[in-house]
Amino acid sequence: MGNISTGDLSSTIRPFVKRRLTRLRKRIQSGLPHSRADARRLALAVAPSALAVFAGILGPLLLLWLGVLAPVDDGLANLGFDAERVLLIERVLCALLGGFIGAGLSGRRFGAAVGSFMVYGFFYLLPFARHAAHPGLSPTGDRLVLIPSAYVGVLTTLTCLGIIAAAIGAVLGGAIAELLFAPAGALAAALLHTTRHDGPRSTQARYLRPALTLGTGIVLTVVTIAGANGVAAVLTDGPTTGIYAPVGSVALPGVSPGGTPIAPNRGTLQQGHYESPALGGLTRSYIIYLPPSYSADSTTRYPTVYLLHGSPGGPPNWMAEGQAPLSEDSLVAAHKMREAILVAADGRGPVYRTSEWANSFDGRQRMEDAIVTDLVGYIDKHYRTLPNAADRVIAGLSEGGFGAVNIALHHPDVFGAAVSAGGYFTAEGPLFGGGGLLGNFYRAYNSPLLYISSRNGQRAVRQLRFVIAAGTGDGHFYTGAVTFVQQLRAAHADVTVIELPGGHSWTNWATMLARAFQVVEAPNGVKPKAT
Repeated sequence: MGNISTGDLSSTIRPFVKRRLTRLRKRIQSGLPHSRADARRLALAVAPSALAVFAGILGPLLLLWLGVLAPVDDGLANLGFDAERVLLIERVLCALLGGFIGAGLSGRRFGAAVGSFMVYGFFYLLPFARHAAHPGLSPTGDRLVLIPSAYVGVLTTLTCLGIIAAAIGAVLGGAIAELLFAPAGALAAALLHTTRHDGPRSTQARYLRPALTLGTGIVLTVVTIAGANGVAAVLTDGPTTGIYAPVGSVALPGVSPGGTPIAPNRGTLQQGHYESPALGGLTRSYIIYLPPSYSADSTTRYPTVYLLHGSPGGPPNWMAEGQAPLSEDSLVAAHKMREAILVAADGRGPVYRTSEWANSFDGRQRMEDAIVTDLVGYIDKHYRTLPNAADRVIAGLSEGGFGAVNIALHHPDVFGAAVSAGGYFTAEGPLFGGGGLLGNFYRAYNSPLLYISSRNGQRAVRQLRFVIAAGTGDGHFYTGAVTFVQQLRAAHADVTVIELPGGHSWTNWATMLARAFQVVEAPNGVKPKAT
């Protein structure tokens, strides 16, 4: 075969490219208006979509300007949501309502959703991205660095959340428009004896609308799937939880669903299981942190801190979002804490999912016994612990804060100190039985605020040390903590109070635990004076 010269190749390609460019130019020119009539028709065709985008923008702006969602913000704050999550939920609701209003006024779903999402992006997504790109300090005061993959993952989740909210609102608003405005328009046209004639549609127009509808459906499906994975974590823990790590930290895979770096090349994290006779012989899980020297010295025994999660939650929470291993590593290195074994327990019940870390009134779920007898006994048997109450601490957040104080008061012979971060102090929920004499007695027995007035409660108060931590913006959690501290001080208890600005958030709980470590596990056995 003969070789093709460069000149032959060039002479073949040039006419082909020229024909393609000429065809493209003609297409562009054919789409442009050539007269005032064409321009008018183009404007009339574009106007409904532009109006829908404008309505989608105007709706959420009016909501923000009028403060329509202020009562919702107050309600969320009273429920214990921190300011970060309150702002997120408010902006998502704005996107949903903005899409609803825009589509309801214009009858165009897509344009309304686009406009509503534009407001969400400008007033929430972009400010969040700028703010989150600048890390603050860790719970122990160390400098933090941004984790790029986690940062991008959170931004993706927040973007998908805004798209989903705007789209759902637009779909609902469009449905309302079709039910109300379209029939009203048809009735008006009939009264005015107007007729409508669309004329024959071209093949391109016939297939364009179904293709756009199908494409939009596919995009929304992909966005929904992509966003659903992270929405629960963002709404439960807050959008910035898990996107920072102390300088020099290394991620340990398989422990944190969000990939939060924990235990930076110092301590060791392990997952273990134990059998719980108190729960009918079920196998229960835990995550344990062993301090750096544990493997180097086979003779040393260590104090133990049991960590109880909130609801919803699980054993990884304190190790990941709560940064407990990182806090211990930093505090031990700074000689502000002695080395301790950390045990994150599982409080999700087989009968009552929200276990309150207590034995149920009906006896069907003995979670308190599973922790005090089964887990503590197993840890003391299989790890080098200091097996006495003076060297055991039980700590928790929210529901876990309630459980920590409740369990410690019932078992001062097992635990020497209790830490509550954002916890409550009265028994809540059906787990504690209904009314009647026995039901009321059992609720009082499991309500630390009431139990400390009993004879056994007073005896326990004198044996225990308490760290009660709460955010000043944590609604009834804060006021409940203040009341409980007053009762403890009236009983001459050894109590340390930690107050931080903010509400029910991992940012606060992580800092609270780091400060509590310095009280209950102070180095060389030196315990700071109670405040």
